[in-house]
Amino acid sequence: MAPTAELIFHGTGTSSCLPNIACLTAPPPEPMCQACWLAANPTHGPQTGLTPEEALRNRRRNTGAIFRYKEEGAAEGEETVIVIDAGKTFVQAALEWQVLPVSVWRSRQLSPTRFPKYGLRRIDALLLTHAHADAMNGLDDLRCWTLRHAIQPHIDIYLSARTFQEVQRTFPYLVDKGMATGGGDVPDFLWHVISELEPVEIKAVQVVPLQVHHGRYFEPQSNLASPMPTPMPTRPDTPNPTVPPASPPQRLNGHGGSSLLPNPLPKALFTKPTITSIPYLSLGFHLPQFLYLSDVSEIPPQTKQYLSALPAADRPQVLIIDCLRPKPFTSHFGLSQSVAAAHHLGCARSYIIGMTCGHGEAWLTHRGWEQICRTLSDGKKRLEEEQWVGEEEERVRAEAVVAEVVQDVGETRAWVRPSFDGLRIVVGPQGISDGVYD
Repeated sequence: MAPTAELIFHGTGTSSCLPNIACLTAPPPEPMCQACWLAANPTHGPQTGLTPEEALRNRRRNTGAIFRYKEEGAAEGEETVIVIDAGKTFVQAALEWQVLPVSVWRSRQLSPTRFPKYGLRRIDALLLTHAHADAMNGLDDLRCWTLRHAIQPHIDIYLSARTFQEVQRTFPYLVDKGMATGGGDVPDFLWHVISELEPVEIKAVQVVPLQVHHGRYFEPQSNLASPMPTPMPTRPDTPNPTVPPASPPQRLNGHGGSSLLPNPLPKALFTKPTITSIPYLSLGFHLPQFLYLSDVSEIPPQTKQYLSALPAADRPQVLIIDCLRPKPFTSHFGLSQSVAAAHHLGCARSYIIGMTCGHGEAWLTHRGWEQICRTLSDGKKRLEEEQWVGEEEERVRAEAVVAEVVQDVGETRAWVRPSFDGLRIVVGPQGISDGVYD
């Protein structure tokens, strides 16, 4: 029996999440955003032809996923569990999607090493894509796992040198416990600084970090340094963002830092502003059967070259690809870019992630996204009006989106669908399945 790899979305939205407070509180005569209304009122889904479960797919927390891998012949509970990003909503997502049914909880018919609903409890590793709030501001909440060894003694965190520097600046007590205040109850982390294209072994899983662009800097580089002193005796200074670190993954002590990391940053970068536009770098990850690219405005040449050179046996079958909205944005793909990436990367299935609602007169529901994606995946140039399900005003917008993507990308039959919180994709001996779009 072949290994089984699966990915569960613990969030599929933006930093603001859905429902958006601005949409829910918009006064007349501003138009109502149906996506946010459904996200806030899923029990009213039948009013729009949706079940409550289908309406709930409009609710989107901060983007992130849980990857689980089980080797052939492994015993129950011996899988590898890797979380990707822990934003502001991670714990709420864990509580919603991983709550035990009372009957199961009472009978204790569950491995002690697994979380409830989707079999997740222990975290073998946390991968951070970048240092924005929607990717890392849930780090402190992970104390629930490590406090007094409740679930495990520590969590291994893998991140770039720049992201580590931002974590240290934002949450100094997470890196140096000497900075803790109050009762001193803080999570225990073991930090691992990783570099692009340098594989990392996490139990039975090899993870390859991939560099992508996630927008750009809006300040001269001289203003990016933290003016705050650091409590660590030594620390990894911010690396030059134009040159990825070349050193192998390094392990940092979660109780006070390490002097192992070199300082690759010329001091001139702090005193002489850089005028040229510098991309903000984020990480994507190549995991067994999956390619995860959640925060992308551009895929740089070295990442494309790595993916194109993969032997057939190592090529991912499932692509998770960024898509903020129909049109491109400074820091995120638009739908045309996402569909083009899905076409060129050639995965069997592609799921878009990170969608916003559109707000006001531009809202798109999850059902609207799904119908747009199905139309494009079928190689059609336009929506079939007689088959449309939903509001007429949304159909008009969706028709325009399809036309724009066809104009930008051309006809493509790349399999693309919108993700939603709680969706589970399994790649195993029987092929690929998600239980919804199969």
